Amino acid sequence: MIESSWSQDTRRLGLPIDDRTVGLRLDEYLAARFPFFSRAAWQREITNGVVMINGLKAKKPAQRLQLGDDVRRLHPLEEEPEVDTEMPILWCDGELAAMFKPAGLPMHEAGYYRRRTVAGVLPEVLGAGWTPVHRLDRETSGLLLCARQPAIRARLTKMWTNKDVQKTYLALTNGLPKEDLWTVNQPIKAERYERSNRAEISDEGDEAITIFRVLARGQASALVEAKPLTGRTNQIRLHAASVGLPLIGDKVYGADPTILDTYRKEGNTLKVQAMAGYPRHALHAWKLTFDHPISRREMALCCTLPEDLLSLCQSRGVDFKVTEA
Repeated sequence: MIESSWSQDTRRLGLPIDDRTVGLRLDEYLAARFPFFSRAAWQREITNGVVMINGLKAKKPAQRLQLGDDVRRLHPLEEEPEVDTEMPILWCDGELAAMFKPAGLPMHEAGYYRRRTVAGVLPEVLGAGWTPVHRLDRETSGLLLCARQPAIRARLTKMWTNKDVQKTYLALTNGLPKEDLWTVNQPIKAERYERSNRAEISDEGDEAITIFRVLARGQASALVEAKPLTGRTNQIRLHAASVGLPLIGDKVYGADPTILDTYRKEGNTLKVQAMAGYPRHALHAWKLTFDHPISRREMALCCTLPEDLLSLCQSRGVDFKVTEA
């Protein structure tokens, strides 16, 4: 069945309204289920005629939801942010593929992003059926492992859970480490905040361990290798910041959060970037080591630093040649 033209230019906001959400105010429903906008922002979207119910513009923020209502937001593809969608194949054997994910490309549809995502680009590069085995944050670049068959993906997911996959990242710190090798063993508690998943060091959190090693030092920054032995939310960024070495460009843990939140609410993206010192956090998925789930052969995959981080290394006086090892 071919969707009508209006539905092709919209993003569906959840499944049709059921018994659990029937009767809610439209703005309350949207703010609770889709926190990439605040309730006030959703009210503006509704008033401006951007939110639709059953193909018609919503009447008002206080409109009550009815059973079976189809709620959508007008979202023409031309409104989608410009982002690098080039995902070169680094290695492929027909069942597994190592891809380069550029910084800025989200994994899945969210917020303003619809088709300029890993999920949207992957079928164009590898073909139908291929899916990522793990995830990288939108701003993180680097090695992304993908699988063709669900059964293979399930095996690899289990290997990730059992810590049978060794992950190695490269990061640029804002500040110089006192040591060349250190370990951070601090529990991390992840919570759902208004607009994103955030995390914090907390005794109530789950075990989190990261090994850091300096690869090269510059004027006021260092290129470090980070090996997370666990997989907590924002683990490397949070552990680096916890010892006074936030990653360059980290807009969550790299600067005064109160000031940053003020700029975010004002929509002042340039101020946020200026405070963080770079448009994106300087984190790159460098290596993956694991046993191939079919052949059992030991795999060691690598993805060198992209041009933006190489330039950042040079500007900070960091010898980036070590990343070719």
